[in-house]
Amino acid sequence: MKDSYIAVSNSPIPLYYQVKKMIISELMRRNLKTGDIIPKEMDLCKKYDVSRITVRRAIAELVSEGVLYRVSGVGTFIKELTEKDFHISGKDRQIALVVPDIEDLAISAIFSGIDIAAQKHDYEIIIYSSGRRIEKENYNLSHLLQSNSTGAIIFPNWGTANVSHIFELKRQGFPFVLIDRYFREIETDYVVTDNIAGAFDAVTHLIRLGHKRIGFIGGLDNSAGNDRMEGYKKALSKNGIVVDEDLITALDKNNYSRLQTEPDSGGYRETKNLLKLKNRVTAIFAASDGIAIGAMRAIKDAGLKIPDDVAVVGFDNLKYASLLEVPLTTVAQPFKEIGQKAIEILISKIEGKSKELNQIILKPELVIRKTCGGISPEK
Repeated sequence: MKDSYIAVSNSPIPLYYQVKKMIISELMRRNLKTGDIIPKEMDLCKKYDVSRITVRRAIAELVSEGVLYRVSGVGTFIKELTEKDFHISGKDRQIALVVPDIEDLAISAIFSGIDIAAQKHDYEIIIYSSGRRIEKENYNLSHLLQSNSTGAIIFPNWGTANVSHIFELKRQGFPFVLIDRYFREIETDYVVTDNIAGAFDAVTHLIRLGHKRIGFIGGLDNSAGNDRMEGYKKALSKNGIVVDEDLITALDKNNYSRLQTEPDSGGYRETKNLLKLKNRVTAIFAASDGIAIGAMRAIKDAGLKIPDDVAVVGFDNLKYASLLEVPLTTVAQPFKEIGQKAIEILISKIEGKSKELNQIILKPELVIRKTCGGISPEK
């Protein structure tokens, strides 16, 4: 298959300069050292889909800068690589942020952390938003290899639907850090919340309040949602409650995509179904605050009271959680810290200061309000 990491002819940055940057990045990724030979000119032409003249000019500049040297009839070799050779020019100090929706409150909070660190290090953030469309998100991911961005922070919204594109970025050596979600199939850098622990704490709190019929409403099929379901099941099992699959449900993709325009739509239909069970639920653990408020509307429409008849716990602690008619008990994620740590890791990768795999799991916090009643959980 033809290498898709190519120079972009319609970029304002000259082709030879793009190739020059790519050669340096290649030497960094392959950990080549003084005296090592670099690929032949024709191989570089094929790799970056440019003319031999462009490659020769890029190499000539690197030779004049003392990075490379030529041996007639043999090849081109690395003369000396120093920290300055890995410095990214002002034009190219761009980092891509790939997200499903920049207006999402969680993503906005994460962005605030990213923006602080980006300004500190003099990087510009370019945002790629997909509008929660799978095809658009995967297009944005594939476009990164042809963009002027030197790395990316990626919120992989659709889970398994993104795997092949994430794998290609890794195969090409493009620097990126995942946030909020990760892939069990691929070893990548990521910064996430401990979703298992957060869900475990939330459900354990409900159990301590006397609930045994606890429903779970999940979101999309991705690591965040799956880990929250795992935490839900662990809490039940640890407290001697048999997991009842009839109490576990999840949004379909259409409901999920409407969460931003109709914030109480997610979870409404699923809660209605849980309330119709012969032995109905007395509590609901929702995989997000958006799902939780849909659940609360369904409970109210059924003529039931929160928390007297049905308790509700969400996940995220978005700004509106404390402002609802019945303030929402929820699991708070450290969104700002997620953004800050992700960009620090990425910049370290871009600038060649770190080659280690960074997989950071941050601690969440259960925030108890009025939708579940009772007292704070035991310490």
